[in-house]
Amino acid sequence: MNNIDLEILFLDKIKELNNKFQVIPFEHLSKVNGQLKLPRVLARTISNQVIHRYTNDREDTEKYGVFKQTNINKHIISFSFTLSKKDSFIDVAIIRDYFTNIEAINWWIKLNGLNLVIEEVGEIKDITDYSASDLLERYVFDVTVRTSKELRTEIEIIKDVDFEIKGGN
Repeated sequence: MNNIDLEILFLDKIKELNNKFQVIPFEHLSKVNGQLKLPRVLARTISNQVIHRYTNDREDTEKYGVFKQTNINKHIISFSFTLSKKDSFIDVAIIRDYFTNIEAINWWIKLNGLNLVIEEVGEIKDITDYSASDLLERYVFDVTVRTSKELRTEIEIIKDVDFEIKGGN
């Protein structure tokens, strides 16, 4: 699963849990910059790396050698919540608690047909900005997710090679 798809999956779940949030992947921020409203949630993938590679048995067909490999990726996604004055920290805590309660639970994966496991949900950090004119409440937490993806390559099997050797002079 690529970064943007994973971010959107989580943002959709956040929207389902609390539909008053405007949810935006960081990658799409420039597209909605003039239409930002409060409260909002930004999602940004901080890290995505392959942590395991498993090579599966080779499966040959009549014409092709089929090679399979499963990659396990570790993603770290940061969620940044910006609240208006009428919203509260409790809204953020409820969403974080939801993800914490499904950490490494297989039923959620099977229920949603996903190839991912929530490995860890970080603590909520208060990064509230104080300015001369106003107070802008902001909170962040990170989610560490493992995903699996099967890669498949078919290479044509060459059974016979005919060639002709010609003399030198």
